[in-house]
Amino acid sequence: MLLVGGQSPSSTAQAAEPAGATGVASLADRLAAGLRARLPHEKHFVTEVVALVHAGRLPQKLVDSTYLWAVQRRQAYPFPAFEHALRIQANQLGVAL
Repeated sequence: MLLVGGQSPSSTAQAAEPAGATGVASLADRLAAGLRARLPHEKHFVTEVVALVHAGRLPQKLVDSTYLWAVQRRQAYPFPAFEHALRIQANQLGVAL
């Protein structure tokens, strides 16, 4: 299928992305946007969580499942539930947040 100008849909999509972009949001971006983190201490918490995941001290599977749980609760502002639940679970693993 060709679009106006002779470009295929895939070449149009590739042109819209910066070189080297995968189109997948980073963990930090996904958490900040999905949890609606707005305040400085919320953004700091997200940064701290991402650093612990990258350091291997906090399992990404745990962060992802807690994120999904908080978002699926259908609250207008899921960050407090995520923060509370993740602090409890991280504490059980011996990781201070």
